[in-house]
Amino acid sequence: MACVAVPIVEGILVKTAEWILVQKERKEEARIKAIKGEVDGKILMNGEKSYSFELKNENFPDEGKDSSLKHSGREVGLSLRKKLHLLSNFLFSGSILLVFEHFWHGEIVPFFPFLTGARSPEDTYTMLQEMSTVGVSMALLITVIWAIYCFVLERNLKMEGERNASIA
Repeated sequence: MACVAVPIVEGILVKTAEWILVQKERKEEARIKAIKGEVDGKILMNGEKSYSFELKNENFPDEGKDSSLKHSGREVGLSLRKKLHLLSNFLFSGSILLVFEHFWHGEIVPFFPFLTGARSPEDTYTMLQEMSTVGVSMALLITVIWAIYCFVLERNLKMEGERNASIA
């Protein structure tokens, strides 16, 4: 009945964490542009002359960087933001299919209380029990599958990076 609510709530929390990381990335990009003196994509110095230079490692430590793909020597992988984006996509896509399935079988209705399990106190207890067992199990299973997927993807990206480094 309402087991779909648990993965949806987890998806909302993951999307919020992803949004926070995006905001941090934007602030970091703005800080780097300000240090470099960029204005509207142009690098300016003294208001008129333009220059460009290579950034040295001591100016920008790698700890603050969080791009979609990290390239530092031979290390190539997905950022935490990209991984959270994948998890939210997994959670929301599965939840949409489950909502459709519940709607198809009449467990979700387009009028209040929207869930047929919330019509009486006895049904509400059954619905909450289903959410705590089936819903939590589904959310945990999706998260474990996501973790395995990220592990395999990271491993493949690392191997591809090593192959490219050996070719070059």
